[in-house]
Amino acid sequence: MRKHVVAILVLLILFILIMPASGQMTWNNHIILKNNSMEWNYNESYTNSSAVSYRDYIDSQLGDDSGLVNAWEILKMDVRVRSYLKGELEEDMDVQINGSSENIQVTDIAAQLDFETLGDINKTDRIDNSYSVHYIIDAPVLNSGTNFTFRGQNQSEVVIELPGTVNINSTAGMENITVSEGENTTFVKGTIGNTSYFSLYLE
Repeated sequence: MRKHVVAILVLLILFILIMPASGQMTWNNHIILKNNSMEWNYNESYTNSSAVSYRDYIDSQLGDDSGLVNAWEILKMDVRVRSYLKGELEEDMDVQINGSSENIQVTDIAAQLDFETLGDINKTDRIDNSYSVHYIIDAPVLNSGTNFTFRGQNQSEVVIELPGTVNINSTAGMENITVSEGENTTFVKGTIGNTSYFSLYLE
């Protein structure tokens, strides 16, 4: 995997350099692991000056630079996000199982862009976007001794959800970790560390 990865998702690549220091952007991840599949859901929020920069980018780069974001411009952003992310994952998968991505395939990428983005680019109203990537895995993986390594956005929150029958041995690359039990489900919660890589080891 490349050493100098800034983020997994295109929006971070596109906007991290244009966001003002005073801007506010939050990002979180929810990974659902099953025996033969995985789902990685992302949620991001823009507020204050980062919301202005986000709206301005869509209008000036994908629209008519009118000072207003319209529905057509948001749809163009949706297409760009999904296309770019698909290309990134084809070039460099964001998850490895036992040190390899060979048996993992991306089957679907979805985006839901907030229509609160519509209107004057100078609005500071909160914008909430969500994305999901679905993977299939060629062989059962929730076995004793399996290790998963993920590449995400450093210092963002992450939840890993597994069946309650799976035992966790240890984690790496995560901070402030908590493990909780739900109905037939185990949740591992924490913050991705500074390297962007984090791992989960099964017992």
